[in-house]
Amino acid sequence: MTKKPKILFIGPTPPPYSGPELSMQQFLESESLNSEFDIQFLKTNFRKDNTKKGKLDLSMLSNFFIFFSKLLKLLISKNPNCVYYPITPTQIGWLGRDVWTILLSKLFGAKVIIHLRGSHFKLNFKEFNSIVKRVVGFSLKKVDCGIVQAAYLKDQFAPYIPLNKMAVLYQAMDIEEFSPNSEIPIEKGKILVMGHMTKAKGYTDILKIIPDICSDFPFAKFYFAGNIRKGERGVFYNQFTGEKIAYEDPFEVENTILNSEFKDNYINLGIISGNNKMEHLQSSDIFLTASYSEGFSRSLLEAMAIGKPAVFTPVGAHREVFENTVHGYSFVPGELDGLKNALKTMLQDEVARIQIGLTNRSHVVSRFSIDTISEDFKAIILKVLA
Repeated sequence: MTKKPKILFIGPTPPPYSGPELSMQQFLESESLNSEFDIQFLKTNFRKDNTKKGKLDLSMLSNFFIFFSKLLKLLISKNPNCVYYPITPTQIGWLGRDVWTILLSKLFGAKVIIHLRGSHFKLNFKEFNSIVKRVVGFSLKKVDCGIVQAAYLKDQFAPYIPLNKMAVLYQAMDIEEFSPNSEIPIEKGKILVMGHMTKAKGYTDILKIIPDICSDFPFAKFYFAGNIRKGERGVFYNQFTGEKIAYEDPFEVENTILNSEFKDNYINLGIISGNNKMEHLQSSDIFLTASYSEGFSRSLLEAMAIGKPAVFTPVGAHREVFENTVHGYSFVPGELDGLKNALKTMLQDEVARIQIGLTNRSHVVSRFSIDTISEDFKAIILKVLA
């Protein structure tokens, strides 16, 4: 009997229940991948709160030594043929773990596949310290394959990783778990937003247009699911335009809406998960994301899988796999008039919302099921091993 190739997966798993964590869990549980490979796993997330990610403190230093002692032990004891590792887009992330994970894995003879789950590494890299750039560039040259979430993002690691070593892997969705439930009624005008509540995710932009939208559509209510976070620790550029994002304090902008006549049109749900999250997805009328940068928004795909019409920014894979007016209405991130027009167009046509939702469900089932994406991922790994 032929032995299965040994693959070491390195990355985060839930909690928190956000895109990178849930995607890693999907791969680890994939029947297709487990039948083809002998999978080992090393968990990277020591912090269960997304607001603490990227903070340099004593716990980060202790976690550094814990992580690399575990990695070294696995490389020696398991001798993997390949290491799969989602990288970070930040300078501190590369210096703190990414560079050394790549080089140590190569030192022990493993092929290395890295995965960028965003769309802003190339822009961030411009701001790296010159010495850090050389170190990061050196480690990238050792990589056997770089995965991105859209075809047009294949140049994210240029010139260090050539195009023939780049691959595209779209977001995967559990189409059985995320499916329409007719028993939960849709609340007319319920606009759901999920994710970090920061400027880079478009949170402050959405708050600014609430008065204009709700003046014309008093029944509209904006539900925000996530955590408000000061500062930015990963996204600093508008990925669509390439311009630097002008930071805004989300608490100050929230305070403005809370002290206005439209305070009842704003609902802060906090972090939601499980049945609570599913109920809000099912009962929403429109899903909205105003993010300045994405690889492929998992929450957007979840909403579309359930059959929701969307208002979204054409960033990351969105511009590649979703069509304006077919899967919803898109607008350039940061352009408030575009955001308002897209929402108003959606709100005034209930028939169109229903039809777009049906189209979205069909689109996700045909292109982004776990089975389909797992097979794509398996093909990438086998090509690297070959």
